[in-house]
Amino acid sequence: MCVRLSRIPLPARIRPSVYRKLYGRKYDPLDESELEKPLAEFRSLNELFTRGVRDEFRPLAKNVSQHLICPCDSTVQALGRVDDDTVMQVKNISYQLQSLAPGTDVSAFRDGQYAILFLSPRDCHRVFSPQDGTLTGLTHVPGHRLLVHPPFQREEFPVFTLNERLVLHLETSFGRCLLIMVAGWGVGHVTHPFATGLKPRARRISHVQFESPRPVRAGEWLATFELGSTVVLVTESDRQLPLRPAVETSDSVRYGQSLFTSTSVECQ
Repeated sequence: MCVRLSRIPLPARIRPSVYRKLYGRKYDPLDESELEKPLAEFRSLNELFTRGVRDEFRPLAKNVSQHLICPCDSTVQALGRVDDDTVMQVKNISYQLQSLAPGTDVSAFRDGQYAILFLSPRDCHRVFSPQDGTLTGLTHVPGHRLLVHPPFQREEFPVFTLNERLVLHLETSFGRCLLIMVAGWGVGHVTHPFATGLKPRARRISHVQFESPRPVRAGEWLATFELGSTVVLVTESDRQLPLRPAVETSDSVRYGQSLFTSTSVECQ
């Protein structure tokens, strides 16, 4: 229902006032200067929610090849290292990698790095590649759409494994990388700016492995959430090419800035 309502076109004359009442009262105000087009040109709330941002407002980290960059505008909810097969979330909820990404061989990610990134309604809801590389496949996991806002997370409701999610499988110069997009309350679906061939099912895990992996560039747009969401980024074990976090828990981050950096360079 929320998704359908959000897609209803609004008369052009009332759009700015409606959007400014929503973003400014219910949600934090938007920075209109960074929008890809004037506020009045967004025909619906969903179109505004899935908006793009002008490139000059999201520059890539300097020496980008030496970083895994933030894949989305968000707040850092947790950072850490994968302990065997466990990702520990800030609410002291333990998540098994195999449960987060069922059907995926997660052995390469043990002792890797992870980041949990919460996207608020104010954030741009597009997700971008954290590094140059290839997109090798996608996995859709059906599930619920429970609230993912940190205050609502409970040990008895491990939302990251209960909710619907999409796993993007990437190969980068830092090794394999998973981008796990967790749907939240109101999320209708995840869309892509290119054809994927993935056909999600309501009661079965769906997977597509690309015959020819799709080349991607750092900062390239890969997918879009429609309404609330969280991204979990997991890296392969970095023993060969050590990484360290370039941000801290509770930081507000923007896509393009350094999230993890090679220990051989200073954080940008």
